[in-house]
Amino acid sequence: MDFTGKPSNPRLTLFNRPVFEVFKKPGEVTEVRILKASGKSAAWGNENARGTVSGYFDDHEAFCKAVGLADKAAHGGVYFTPQVIDSRLIARSFNRLKPTDLTASDNNVLLYRWLLIDLDPIRPSGISSSDSELREALELRDIVAEWAVRELAFPSPIRAMSGNGGHLLVRLPDLPVNEESRAFIKNTLEGLAARFNTDKVHIDTTCHNPARIWKCYGTTARKGDPVPEGPGREARPHRAAYIDDLGGNQ
Repeated sequence: MDFTGKPSNPRLTLFNRPVFEVFKKPGEVTEVRILKASGKSAAWGNENARGTVSGYFDDHEAFCKAVGLADKAAHGGVYFTPQVIDSRLIARSFNRLKPTDLTASDNNVLLYRWLLIDLDPIRPSGISSSDSELREALELRDIVAEWAVRELAFPSPIRAMSGNGGHLLVRLPDLPVNEESRAFIKNTLEGLAARFNTDKVHIDTTCHNPARIWKCYGTTARKGDPVPEGPGREARPHRAAYIDDLGGNQ
């Protein structure tokens, strides 16, 4: 594994159709949401964006074109909805992006498909992680993954790098969105955090809401300014998020 942000397999991003189809079955829709978008871009029809840009996609080719253009524009992060959302939302913005304040809410989610585990290095807010901080997060990610498979009988999860930390995505049996499912996911995240949190890396226990957005693999995480290495200073680069291993989701 390369801790500088270089993917071990550059094909394991959402720009690769088989990877995209791990997350979305034919006919399903994903929302792409771009935070802190700024200025005009061909990605969103050359409208002037000042905040959130969103679009709904059921076509992989259109998804790739829009997201690829968007990642070249000024933004604070490109995300997608990994859970199963109401496919009728595509009428809000049909396989295209546009500036908007109207985005998918918890009420628009039909099923939980993934347990989302975000392992984030502890650092001041608004900055990228250093290589050493990223390494700590990815090492803990792998420890959590192995323990969860062994002790909780979870299926082998997707292992990914968010741009600044580690991701695990555990495939669920398409759970209905109800209080029981919410409690299961919330309690699982809190239990993992209680067991595995360190003074350097924390598991985000807030990733239980159905409409949670997730880093779009293949796009760049841009927190703060990219900082080069210098005297007494670690580099803090902007990195592209990617998937290391699809686990049992091949």
